[in-house]
Amino acid sequence: MTRPSWILPDGMEECLPEEAWAIEDGRRRCLDLFREAQFGLIMPPMVEYLDSLTSGVGQDLADQIMVITDRVSGRLMGIRPDMTPQAARIDAHALNESGTTRLCYCGSVLRAVASGGDSSRSPLQLGAEIFGNPEIAADIEVVQLALDTVRSFTDEPLMIDFGHAGALRAVLANQSASFQAEGLDALARKDLDALAGLEKTVPEIAVFQNAYGDLDVVLDALKGHEMLDQACMDISQVRHGLSAEQISWYCDLGETHGLNYHTGLVFGIYSLKRDQLLVRGGRYDHVGESFGRARAATGFSADLKTLVRLAN
Repeated sequence: MTRPSWILPDGMEECLPEEAWAIEDGRRRCLDLFREAQFGLIMPPMVEYLDSLTSGVGQDLADQIMVITDRVSGRLMGIRPDMTPQAARIDAHALNESGTTRLCYCGSVLRAVASGGDSSRSPLQLGAEIFGNPEIAADIEVVQLALDTVRSFTDEPLMIDFGHAGALRAVLANQSASFQAEGLDALARKDLDALAGLEKTVPEIAVFQNAYGDLDVVLDALKGHEMLDQACMDISQVRHGLSAEQISWYCDLGETHGLNYHTGLVFGIYSLKRDQLLVRGGRYDHVGESFGRARAATGFSADLKTLVRLAN
């Protein structure tokens, strides 16, 4: 049976007037918030040459790119699955500023497959990035802005889940590809038996066996673990630098998402009521290196449509 022409591809969605106006109102509200925080608005193109979109990103993001051929040049192009690498390219070349640069954006992205527990492949990505500031103050600013963004849509209880890519990257850096894959899989599934087996080869990985749970409990339990001192210090400083209410604090130092992309503190903001990820972000220093200009960087992004639907 032929599929009707009016049925959209899997993972694609359209917004009807009531929701579309709500999304537009939310977009304006968020961009006003970002402007007040002195972020510059950018509007990168939907399509770029493939080598530009894949520069400096992890394989998981590269696999999300829908590839097309440019009929003018014959070169391969990609439809952006994420706007963060585009912001890094703009910071590195189009702006080329020497100090701290704050950029924000809101635009459609397209992903090859749905991810993150969401059935949509066409999010309306909203985000903010800080380039050129390696200090923990930049991480605090980004997490606070992300929290303020969510709070502009809902006052329901939230959870912030902190992680840190630095220590895990250090443990896995010189290991074989197979060991890295097994280690990341075991950590993602919290498979303590598998981790115990890996510990025989790399004893350092044992520290991540109990490095998740209530934030205060984890930080207290990890005192004296030299390998995780910096990670714990960064997370503690950010937590105490935030102005937050109705927040549950969680920590997972074995967080594996974006490990080949992130370099330091990472975080997610979740709705406890809906058990849903709302915002994801973190530090990704040196991504601009692939564009010829390495810069400290940290930021966050969210699907604006998901935030707007919190009102329902």
